[in-house]
Amino acid sequence: MELPNRRSDRPPRVLAVMAHPDDAEILVGGTLLLLRAAGCPVGIITMTAGNCGSATLSEQEIKEIRLREARAAAEFLGASYRCAGFSDVEVFCDAESVRTVVELMREFDPDIVLTHSPVDYMVDHEETSRLARSAAFSIAIPLYSTRRPSPAPPARSTPALYYADPVEGTDAAGRRVAPQFYVDITSQMEDKKELLARHASQREWLRSHHGIDEYILQMVAWAERYGAECGCPLAEGLRQHLGHAYPAEGRLQSILAGCIRSEARTEKTEGKE
Repeated sequence: MELPNRRSDRPPRVLAVMAHPDDAEILVGGTLLLLRAAGCPVGIITMTAGNCGSATLSEQEIKEIRLREARAAAEFLGASYRCAGFSDVEVFCDAESVRTVVELMREFDPDIVLTHSPVDYMVDHEETSRLARSAAFSIAIPLYSTRRPSPAPPARSTPALYYADPVEGTDAAGRRVAPQFYVDITSQMEDKKELLARHASQREWLRSHHGIDEYILQMVAWAERYGAECGCPLAEGLRQHLGHAYPAEGRLQSILAGCIRSEARTEKTEGKE
């Protein structure tokens, strides 16, 4: 199906807009691998370089390490990588941050955007979700200026927007946030493990700060849990933003039709998103 107002001679471009290095790999790494295998150009933008993600190194030291890890993971995926340059725990959906994210998104020119759940365990994730939503709406507005000396041109149309499962699949009250649909990532799990393994610095940080060891095994356990919900071995959950003026056609679902599984057999979380 031809996408409206877009070139029919190019595959859809897919952009993951996440808070920190390793978020895309943990939450939608299998989906990104499948999309890349389907011929889609893939990009990753993180809001921060993970500059607070160590209990032993300096801020500058861990920032440099995590940027190298993020680039290495993107290279393994065959994706581009950019960092917005914000600080950990200081990601906010304000005017200047929106302009920064819009500029980075216009440079990539996405047809599909994946971001965090609007409800998640930490504010950086939730504010990144708001930023991605605002920027996706704004990138095609000709009169919206990012105030850069040499700005990227406005996008041709609004990209389709998707939310990943929150971390552990639950909201702040521990209730399951049910996906709209699942992606069967069973065929991509070994490569997803390799993607996450590129972020080696985070094992010690997660162990010291979050009390989580073997974070690759934890990622697999989450994928097994989501797979059990939809009847396949390993899965990632997604929801499409279907608000007014955002594309309603299932662009991602069409590309990955053979891997899409039905919606959750769990009670949906109440509340606005």
